[in-house]
Parts: sequence; structure tokens; C-alpha cells
Amino acid sequence: MAEDPFHSFEQKYAFIGQQKEMILDWLEHCYIRDPVFDFGTISSIYYDTPALSSYDEKRNSDYLKSKVRLRWYENLKASDQDADVTCYLEVKRKYGTVRQKERIEVVISSKKLMDDPFSDQEILSLPSRTHELRCFPPGILVPILLIQYNRYRFMDSQSRSRIALDTDICCNRVNTVYFPLVPPVHLGMGVLEIKGIQTELPGSLNPIQTHLTKSAFSKYAQCLEHLANPLELRR
Repeated sequence: MAEDPFHSFEQKYAFIGQQKEMILDWLEHCYIRDPVFDFGTISSIYYDTPALSSYDEKRNSDYLKSKVRLRWYENLKASDQDADVTCYLEVKRKYGTVRQKERIEVVISSKKLMDDPFSDQEILSLPSRTHELRCFPPGILVPILLIQYNRYRFMDSQSRSRIALDTDICCNRVNTVYFPLVPPVHLGMGVLEIKGIQTELPGSLNPIQTHLTKSAFSKYAQCLEHLANPLELRR
């Protein structure tokens, strides 16, 4: 089993999407780009129970929260349908502001990820392996949403924190059993994530502090709320 545990504090700051370039310029000024993975597109399929228990944990601000997702870092192309894609089944837990993430590597064909990942049997069965990550969900898990975004990665040489700027967040594919006939969701917000031993905004970011709002930002919860609200309006 390939496992990637990581245990640290996690700070999140939301910002208006139009401020991306200004914030990115400041990060370039203050920090160094990640020497290995400085930029890329991240795709994640989020699993939840049919009753959306993981979403409820977030909405209710539970002290202990967990999420299960399938993540990959490649831009999939129609011409590469026969290619194998390295993915990661991840379990992320949060205890207040403390985070812990573990994952196992799985290989899935590009065709399965592009066609209909919400009905593919291999993708549907992956939650059965969460016990390998010491995760025992409260019920059956099903794939709910596919969320994609662009991530810029930086390193703070002083605090050794990892800094990520996530932009262009969108949910363009959903499990139509739960959300039929809904349009893609493009969030007008971005999020700055700081992962390390610090619990407050680094002083080097004070000049742009007024553009950042500390928030328990969840891409999954935000997209789910955008999808659910139109349905509520019809009632």
C-alpha cells in the first residue's frame, strides 16, 4: 500500500476570483515556487453517503470532519483514452484546524475517468478500500461530484509552510442520480491554503490581508450548495 500521511495545521483564506493576478504576483514576490510541482490542474471525485453525511459535517461545523475523494493530476485528452492514469484514493480528516491526510495509489484508465465515472464499477467500488486508511464511513459511499481547479504551489523557506493558490474552481460533472439536469458550477472565488505549523497568516502576507477572508472553505461544500439551491427554489 502506498501511503502518504501528512499531519499539520491548515489555514484557508477565500478571495474574489478577479483578484487572482494581484495575489499571485505577491506570492511570487514573497516565496519560491515548489521546485517539483509548481502548477497544475487537479481533478477530484468526491464520495459521500446518499444522505450527504460528509456535506452535513461541513455545514454543521463539526469539530471532527472527514472526506473521501479520488484525485488525479493529469489533463485527460480524448486521444489518450487507452492510457493509464495514476490516481489517489484519499481520506482527509480535520480535527478543528488540524489536518491529517492519507492516501493509496490506484491506476485507472483514462477512458473510465472521462466517460461516466459515476457509474463505473471500479470507481464505485473504491470506497471499499478505505479501511486500508483506517477510515470506516457511517454508510455506503457513492461518487457525487467531479471538481477541477488550477493550483499554484509555493514554499515558505522561513516557516517551511506549503502555500497553494487554487483558482478557476468548477464542478462540470455530477452524479445525475442525485442532481439531474443541472448546469456546470463555476465558483467566483479562489482560496489560498497554508499548510504547516503556523496558525495565523504569515506576516509576509499582511500587505494583501484586506483581500483575504479567513474561512473554512470547502470546494465540495461550495459546489454542492450551488447545485442544491436551484432545486430548493423550485419547491
